[in-house]
Amino acid sequence: MQNIRLEIEYDGMNFYGWEIQPHKRTVRGVLESLLESILQEKIKLVCGARTDTGVHAISQIANFKTETKITPRKIKQALLQLPQDVCVKSVKNMPLNFNAHFDAVSRTYLYKIVIGKSPTRRYGIWEYKFPLDIERIKSVLPLFLGKHRFDFFASKDEGECDIKTLKIIQKKNDLVFEIRADHFLRKMIRLIIGTLTEFGRGYLSEKDIQDAIDCKKNARKFLSAPPQGLYLKEIKYK
Repeated sequence: MQNIRLEIEYDGMNFYGWEIQPHKRTVRGVLESLLESILQEKIKLVCGARTDTGVHAISQIANFKTETKITPRKIKQALLQLPQDVCVKSVKNMPLNFNAHFDAVSRTYLYKIVIGKSPTRRYGIWEYKFPLDIERIKSVLPLFLGKHRFDFFASKDEGECDIKTLKIIQKKNDLVFEIRADHFLRKMIRLIIGTLTEFGRGYLSEKDIQDAIDCKKNARKFLSAPPQGLYLKEIKYK
């Protein structure tokens, strides 16, 4: 038996996320279908970070176990048949106990915003119509760092996450947020970004944000940023 590790890049625009859904096009579904055709056996992919509808990946990691004797090099060659919006960047043989989800120690995402419009990039960036006070946003980024229950920053999910890094890089009208944590709750990053944009417009106070991080009962619910600006950048392992 082999335990095969894949590094995958994809444009999420025409996918209903990673996980298989009935009658919908998903990243896992497309990959498993082709792998089963190549290897002539049932394949079950395990990923390092499940992405939602419309979310992209620069470096998604997945693994599967197979009885095939086909080499990783030949598997990679056969996967060139994948459609244009997804590709496998590397294929490696791993120890049998490797698990792309449970062995991950951190996930890093980028969120991209342009202040104004960018017609050539509109499917991979949030076109934000309003000016933002970037220094004001930077002042509250440390509030999110460390271990917190992010229940108010999640959709149908709850629990504690440990955010290691949260920063913003500005180049003219382009903004890139980078966030790294041990794991994330469902839609957590998009809700954090939406919150920061509202704060950057002066619609929220620092207390509003702190109350949500502290899970106070009267805390406000916040805007969720759209999916097309979100990219899975990197997954680190033990």
